[in-house]
Amino acid sequence: MFSSALEAVCPALKLGCLPHIGHFNDGQDYKLARLLSALRFNREPHEKMPSEGFDLLMRKDRVKDLEVVLALYDMQDLRDWLYKKQFPYVVNLLFHSWLFDQLPYRKEASTDIEVAIFGTEGVFPMAEGLGKSFRAFPQSVWVKDKVYMCMGPDVAHFRVDRQRLVTSFWSLCIPAGQERAIATKHVLLNETQTHISKQVANACAELGDASISNILHHLQKLLLSVQGATHRLSRLMGRCEGAFDGICLDDRGSAPYKGATEPMQVWEEQLNLLDRTVEKHHTPATRPAPLLSEMLRRRVYEDLGRRRREGKFPWDDDETIDLGHRIFLTGCSDAERAQVVHRVLIECIQDLERLAESNAELLAVEGVTV
Repeated sequence: MFSSALEAVCPALKLGCLPHIGHFNDGQDYKLARLLSALRFNREPHEKMPSEGFDLLMRKDRVKDLEVVLALYDMQDLRDWLYKKQFPYVVNLLFHSWLFDQLPYRKEASTDIEVAIFGTEGVFPMAEGLGKSFRAFPQSVWVKDKVYMCMGPDVAHFRVDRQRLVTSFWSLCIPAGQERAIATKHVLLNETQTHISKQVANACAELGDASISNILHHLQKLLLSVQGATHRLSRLMGRCEGAFDGICLDDRGSAPYKGATEPMQVWEEQLNLLDRTVEKHHTPATRPAPLLSEMLRRRVYEDLGRRRREGKFPWDDDETIDLGHRIFLTGCSDAERAQVVHRVLIECIQDLERLAESNAELLAVEGVTV
């Protein structure tokens, strides 16, 4: 039913024969996201694709062989590098190791592909990059200084929401003049330093040998880690929402509450408590990408800003976030603050629950339950 998508490796690139995510880095040294695990579906793979992707595939009647892959990425190192370089969260989808799976070391190759993305959650198409309809792109591998294998060009890019803990999308790639295609469900864990997100990443790395027992272990561990994360976020939401709604936090009879009680102090305290689970050697200088606490804070600001702005503007927009920041501090009531904290934390919880549910659905084994 399943097999590991990381077993076959392109000799030239030393990468698994499946799509990868990375940054072009001016063609010097591609920065790749870390693949936690990847599975290939061997039995009726077309049934795993959403209808939107199947409709796209049906428009290309030359395709006779379809591969379907689930790929889970830890984006932390790549995010840190992007923030250190002060680059936007824009990355490339790389098909080179799948296209040229037999390419020998120090050999070159090139071809054209058609790619579309769909089923996006926190991932945005770009006018000059990937879109929701097929677009043609060149893909090349070349040798630099007779030693270094390079991939390019910088074309198949997309933007990722900086404030979302979990983002995902499907891609469909068809090489020019060939009868094969690959559809991939990409799941991006954007922060893996906070304890609750690290536990989710650890569960996603459990899909090693693609055996049934291994998959069931992954699903069980993922479910438990998501339950733990949602429980922790629910407590944060309840504490902050209660403070902004005027619920007395220090009325506990024989065991009085010892934390902050002023609403804004409660909000900051609860976010700081998330940071306490991060390892001590973590510093902004070495890992400048925002932690989960800051992502939640900025997502609250964005929610408020979007509700006050008029006209069309993109998601994850700095102007919107700055506006929301000012409103949150001085331009709204505590009741509005309680509502926006509730909305944002519920959305984050739903992202995590969607990850566990979608993996359970994709990896369902007939007659076996977790």
